Amino acid sequence: MLQNGAPTAAVYTLGCRLNQYESTAIEETLAARGFLILPFTEKCDVYIVNTCAVTEESEKKSRKLVRRAHNENPDAFVIVTGCASQVHSDVMAKIPGVAYVCGNRNKLSAADAACALMRGEDIAAKTKIEDVESAPLEKMSISRSERTRAYVKIEDGCDNHCTYCIIKTARGNVVSRPAEEIVEEVQKLCRAGYEEAVLTGVETASYGKDFGGKGTLAELIHEVAAKTEIKRIRLGSLEPSVLKRDFVDAIASEPKFMPSFHLSLQSGSNKVLADMKRKYNRETVLRNVEYIKSVMPDATFTCDIIAGFPGESEADFLDTYDIAKQIGFLHMHVFPFSKREGTPAATMQGQLPESVKNERVKRLMELDEVLRRENAERFIGRTLNVLFETFNGGAYTGHAPNMLEVCVETGEDLRGKIVPVTLTGYDGEKVTGKM
Repeated sequence: MLQNGAPTAAVYTLGCRLNQYESTAIEETLAARGFLILPFTEKCDVYIVNTCAVTEESEKKSRKLVRRAHNENPDAFVIVTGCASQVHSDVMAKIPGVAYVCGNRNKLSAADAACALMRGEDIAAKTKIEDVESAPLEKMSISRSERTRAYVKIEDGCDNHCTYCIIKTARGNVVSRPAEEIVEEVQKLCRAGYEEAVLTGVETASYGKDFGGKGTLAELIHEVAAKTEIKRIRLGSLEPSVLKRDFVDAIASEPKFMPSFHLSLQSGSNKVLADMKRKYNRETVLRNVEYIKSVMPDATFTCDIIAGFPGESEADFLDTYDIAKQIGFLHMHVFPFSKREGTPAATMQGQLPESVKNERVKRLMELDEVLRRENAERFIGRTLNVLFETFNGGAYTGHAPNMLEVCVETGEDLRGKIVPVTLTGYDGEKVTGKM
C-alpha cells in the first residue's frame, strides 16, 4: 500500500541465480521510478512473481505464489514473469488477480506495467511474451546484490537439447552480453563495495558462441580482471566439456580467478549421458578434471547430479558414484529424476520407482558428507584468504578462494572483507579457523 505517498512493490524469486539477478534488476528499475520495495510478506500495491519451470514442482510452486499474492491483498496488481510464464503464459494469465504476464526476454516490462497500472492506465495486452528464439537479449544491469558476492549475468539461453530439460524452451538459444557492458557493471559493483563477481548464465561456458569468434569466456575473464577493481572472479555452472587444456591454461594464468568449478555433471554413466544427450562422456570429465588439478592444485569441484534417470541401472548408478569419488567433490547437489512435461525423458521407457531414486539420492548424499570432510581436512593448517559474508552467534562465515566454507569466532565486523585465516579444524559442516 502507499507509504509516504510512494507506491509499494514486492518481488518474489523462484529458481536460479539468473532469476535472482533479473529480479534485482526489476527492483532497481521500480525503485528508480519511485516505488518503495518491501518484503513479499508485506501488503503492497504491486506483487511481481519471477517464476521457475525447471521441474513440474517448481512451476506448481510458482502458481501457488501468484495465488497467494492475490489472496493476501485482492486490491493489489499481480504481475507474473519468468520461465513458467514463458512456457505457459496462458495458464498464468487465467489465475485470478493477475494483471500482466511477460516472459524472459522482456522482464523489465514488468516494471513498465507496474507504473502504468498505478497510474490507472489500461494495459494494451495483458500478456506480452517475446519469442526467445528471435528476440534480442534484454539490456539490464544491477548495482547491488543480496550477498557479498555479486552475480553478474553474462549470457542467456542454451544451445543444448538435453532430454530432461525444459529450459531451452523457456530461455531460447545462447545470446551473450557485450563485454563492455559486463565490465561496466562489474566496476559499478566494485564502487558499491563488492569484492567478488560471479559471472553466470544459463550456459555460462557458451559465452561468446554467438559472436562469431570475436570474444570468448576466457577473454572476458581477463578483460573484467584488467579493467575493473574487482578482487575475485568466479564462474557459474559449467558443462564439463568446456574445460579443455587451452581454456584451463588461460583462466589459470589469471590471478583474480578463483579455483572452484561447479560442473553440470548430471551422471557418470556413459549410457545415461548419451540418453540425456549430454555432449561429453565420463572419460572426458575425468581427463579435464585431472588436468585442472595438475595446474591448480587447490581447486575444488561441486556438481549437479540427477539420480534415477529413466533406464539407469545399478551399474550406471555405480559409475556415477565412482566418478564422484574419483573427483572428490566438495559438494554435490543431488536430485531425484523428475518428469518434466514436454521433454523426451518424461515419456522414456524404464521409468524408475520413487523408492529407487530416493535410495540412490541417499547414497550419494552419504558420500557427499565423506568427501566434504576429506576436502576440508586437506587444507587444515593452511592459511587462505576468506571473503566473509554472514554473522551468526558470535562467528563470521565466508568462503576461501576454493569455496571452502570457513567460520571464525570474532567480535570484529568482517562482512564483505577479505581476511587471511589459518584453518584449524572441521565441525562437520564448516571449516573452522583463526585470523
